[in-house]
Amino acid sequence: MPDPAAAADGAGPVYNTEDKIPPSTLILTILQHFFALAVYFTYPVIISGAVGGGEAVTTTLISTTLIGCGIATLLQAARRFGSGQVLPIIPNSSYLPASLLAATGGGLPMLFGMLIIGGFAEILISRVTAFFRFVFPAEVCGTVLFLLGIAIVPFAFPLFFGSTNSSPLDPAATAVGIITLGSIIILSLIKKRVFKFYSTLIGIIIGFAAAVLLGVFNPEVLSGITDITPFAVPDFAFLTGNFAFSPALIIPFIIAVICIVMKTSGNITLLNTYTETRNPRSLRKGLFAEGAGLLISGVLGGVGTGTASSAAGLVVGTGIASRKVGIGLGILFIVCGFIPFIGWVFNLIPGPILGAVLIYAVVFVMMSGISGIASRVLDTRRIFVIILPILIGVSSAVCPYLYSGLPEWAEFFFASPLTAGSFAAVLIGVLLKISIPHHKELKLTGGKKARDLVSECAALWTMDKTQAASLSEEVQKTADSMNAESVRMELSRNRGQITVEICGADGGKARMTKVML
Repeated sequence: MPDPAAAADGAGPVYNTEDKIPPSTLILTILQHFFALAVYFTYPVIISGAVGGGEAVTTTLISTTLIGCGIATLLQAARRFGSGQVLPIIPNSSYLPASLLAATGGGLPMLFGMLIIGGFAEILISRVTAFFRFVFPAEVCGTVLFLLGIAIVPFAFPLFFGSTNSSPLDPAATAVGIITLGSIIILSLIKKRVFKFYSTLIGIIIGFAAAVLLGVFNPEVLSGITDITPFAVPDFAFLTGNFAFSPALIIPFIIAVICIVMKTSGNITLLNTYTETRNPRSLRKGLFAEGAGLLISGVLGGVGTGTASSAAGLVVGTGIASRKVGIGLGILFIVCGFIPFIGWVFNLIPGPILGAVLIYAVVFVMMSGISGIASRVLDTRRIFVIILPILIGVSSAVCPYLYSGLPEWAEFFFASPLTAGSFAAVLIGVLLKISIPHHKELKLTGGKKARDLVSECAALWTMDKTQAASLSEEVQKTADSMNAESVRMELSRNRGQITVEICGADGGKARMTKVML
């Protein structure tokens, strides 16, 4: 019988992936995950609003997304197809900039078509994760995440301030946005777990109350509840074959996929460590399931989806890691997809509240990017890889007229800070790596220390700062004990492994290999 005190002691899960779980605990845990993740289903509302979709379009978009998320969550919880962890698939903010570009440029059919391409891309990427590091090192991914936040600003702030069609801010709507965002922030800072888990959900409720009091939300729209059918099959996109594709949108969606892959890799690694899962194929399967889920969402007519870091945190926080939770949650998502009332409720959320939720999410997206950049040892060339793309990305938002004379295919790259800056980050990053050596050697003469070589290589190869400091100490200690004459460091071609070879004065050698963080 699992020990309920185990989680509190940090010893591991109360219920591990294959443990039996009491029905009452299972149901309550499923509901807790559902309500904690409910706020993410506001993203379909934002996308529908961007294309002028009415209540019917929004409800359908939410329903198809729920069904797609349910199927993907079931795949993720299955050991045969996914990671075998409780890692729900939900609408993801990383896809918002690319999705809004697609939806506003070619309508929802364009969005669905590009999600299918993105799904295939992630399935392929799940087979070659070892080569990520060369094209998408941590500092590039951090830059992309930072730009992702900037790209959401033109959509989030007009919602927050109640601006429509470039109109000035609306004081009442602004007050609702401030109250909502302030409530979410304050609640998230309270130590009590219930407020941390549900800060966004409670903030939305408080925002609703403020919207009613300030006249931003008209309660009369609630009368429409009488027209809602209790059960309905949504209009799936594959039934009409209404898909569109654009080569110019491939890069924005691939960038979004890469962001998701990086985040999901961290989520799966966290849960594998917590549950002591030893399956080496778990990560590959997890990414495959996520990619399949994205493809399914596009086929059904939903929005971009990915794993939720908050759900991984909830698993660790509660100590309940049983796969049955993931299976139950997936089934619940699917059932909710056939209940139009769910989509109708989300469609009622006023714009300032949606804007507040988006801004809150953007803070963490951008902070994640800054943390990724700050964690690396950077030399001058890598600083250019970070700062120049950010400047290029911001220029596309601040000075869009600069790129208006370009060919249509090229102009599209500068339609968003995300596409312009991310493409620049990848291109500049790869170009500035061409001359970087993969091995360095230092003769320990004239007062030179082994740690000097580690410091030099750490900057050349943008190592993790903590790992570089630890390796420097270890190498220096070993070199001193051997009275070493030389030290050689080598970086593997896929940039995933570092090998250090220390040659002693007596001809002895010490060799250590580290996985690149």
